[in-house]
Amino acid sequence: MIRYSVLCSGSCGNSYIFSCDGQAVMVDAGLSLKQLQIRMQAGGYELSTVRALFLTHLHPDHAHCAGTMARRTRIPVYVSRKCRGLARTEYFALNLPPETENTIEQGEAVQIGIFTVSCFYTSHDSAGSCGYSITVGGKTFVIITDTGVCNAQMMEEASRADVLFLESNHDVQMLRTGPYPLMLQRRVAGDKGHLSNDQARGFLLDCGYDRTGKPVCLIHLSDNNNDPSLVAEAMQGFNATVCERGHQYDFEID
Repeated sequence: MIRYSVLCSGSCGNSYIFSCDGQAVMVDAGLSLKQLQIRMQAGGYELSTVRALFLTHLHPDHAHCAGTMARRTRIPVYVSRKCRGLARTEYFALNLPPETENTIEQGEAVQIGIFTVSCFYTSHDSAGSCGYSITVGGKTFVIITDTGVCNAQMMEEASRADVLFLESNHDVQMLRTGPYPLMLQRRVAGDKGHLSNDQARGFLLDCGYDRTGKPVCLIHLSDNNNDPSLVAEAMQGFNATVCERGHQYDFEID
């Protein structure tokens, strides 16, 4: 049995955990360590079982407590090689203990206990941002978030996934008529911003998720520029869970 959770998603903080046979790995740690542990305990996870933390990028809503966690537990923390080389200010601000620092490159597979983890680059305004593919117990989980566009590599990864976590950040009309100034609207909707509901739906169609019925978690919904009902409407025909901002979602799979 594999257990996995969206511990939190959205600009308020992002974190995902995958657990099997008493071992776990996490992707992102965008909450305080205290809040993260509260949510882990609610889902039946123990911090002591986490073998590694993988960061998609270094914006605070994804990396907030990464340094604190590493200093407290000495677990390995992975970022993409590009992130380590290009986002130097943000990276060194994490203040990771040297023995916890690790990098991963696109196409490289890292073995963490019973987990196999690989990464692929995304298109976001944070240097070296990436998504992850995690395989354990014969199942593959793929996380695609914080990217303004999708490419063939992401499609290949998503097509191989048994469970997909996909950003569905904003509704185009809500963004255009909402409170954001034009410059911020352009950032969100740009190639280095976030996926809209329409983009997420198109990507799922391109990957055949309407035919396979494979489960999808729609993540990183904007509080200002989206509404869960609009995401649900856009995702009709898919086996989709709309993960509302700040909420926790717990799952199991054989």
